[in-house]
Amino acid sequence: MAQYTKSALEQELKRPGSSSSGLPWRLLIFMSIVFCTVAALYLGITLGYEPYLNSQIRELDQEISQLTQSIDEEQQKKLISFYSQLVNINALLAEQAETSKFFAFLEKNTSGSVYSERADLSVTERSAKLDGVASSYSVLAQQVELFRRSSEVEGISLENSSAGESGIDFSLMLSLNPKIFE
Repeated sequence: MAQYTKSALEQELKRPGSSSSGLPWRLLIFMSIVFCTVAALYLGITLGYEPYLNSQIRELDQEISQLTQSIDEEQQKKLISFYSQLVNINALLAEQAETSKFFAFLEKNTSGSVYSERADLSVTERSAKLDGVASSYSVLAQQVELFRRSSEVEGISLENSSAGESGIDFSLMLSLNPKIFE
């Protein structure tokens, strides 16, 4: 009969069990360290930092109550009234159209030989009436063309013009783009 030899794999499989279980122990130790660290942080915050913050809050509350007592009721009412007025004024100003952009536009788009004597601005009608003086009719025509080419002007009309002692007196009506008031 022929002798059967066991392979190395068979011998290893039939050997009594010795399993290496090092990884679960290492994981358990690591997780225990993490847990202890988190628990220590929690206890430190709860027992140390929270009482510190509460004491700071109490101190600030005491300071506020002392300040409240140092100001009499009449002054408190005046302060509240003044603050209310400031809030109302701020709300009104936030809703108002900005006319400063119109004046910047006027400065940028006015010829050096033209000056305005009067400007009536109507935000609701989005128009401006300009009364002014130009040195000549050609300068007045250049000024009208300058306004016409501007993106802020939707329409322009020359209401009157006449030759005067100081030059050409004129009156213009400008229909303005709404973006100039935003």
